[in-house]
Amino acid sequence: GATIAASAQCKELKWPEDKKKAEECVAVWGDAMKAGGNLKSAVPAFQWMATNAPQWNTKLYIDGVTLYDKLADAETDPAKKKVLVDSLLMIFDMRIKNCGDEVNVLNRKAFASYKFNIKNKEALPGLLALFDKVYEISGNNVTDANLVPYMMTVKSNQVSLKNITDEQILSRYDKIITVVDAKIAAAKTPADADKLRGYKDAVDALLIGMVKVDCDFVKKNYV
Repeated sequence: GATIAASAQCKELKWPEDKKKAEECVAVWGDAMKAGGNLKSAVPAFQWMATNAPQWNTKLYIDGVTLYDKLADAETDPAKKKVLVDSLLMIFDMRIKNCGDEVNVLNRKAFASYKFNIKNKEALPGLLALFDKVYEISGNNVTDANLVPYMMTVKSNQVSLKNITDEQILSRYDKIITVVDAKIAAAKTPADADKLRGYKDAVDALLIGMVKVDCDFVKKNYV
């Protein structure tokens, strides 16, 4: 059933009944995504495959993300852009549902959502909740790309919506620092460790701008 397929990670090519049509669709979006292709022409082909062959292969979702990411980037109309971003984020959910690999895919989804939604006031609470979940399920396997954006998301919620207390800011800061420290300890090369220390410094700098850190505060929260 569905659960077996989901754990199988969509590694094999699983063609639908109408294999000829499916192959045409894959060719259409492949051509469209080459340099200078007409990306919009690939949308119906992608949608047909997502509907008729949702477990075809992880390539379906990887290409779908690339396609919608580029379309959303290029779109100037805010209403149309929002529709494309929502579709983009849905592709990550479809991939998890059909192919599993939740930690990896949800980390990618959080970064994509951050890229498009960090300046969108309405989307900020949802973005924060998404990052909270990513950190909850990933342990220390949060991707490096999601270290500073989590803190930026906390800050944007604080600044734009005033919906977060100092304690809530600190608990998230602690989560990020725990992950960064574990990554620094496990770093394979000095260069990797330095890069991670740079992220840590950026997170520290964001915290200093968000909460008033004085002696009493430090005693109350850290002693």
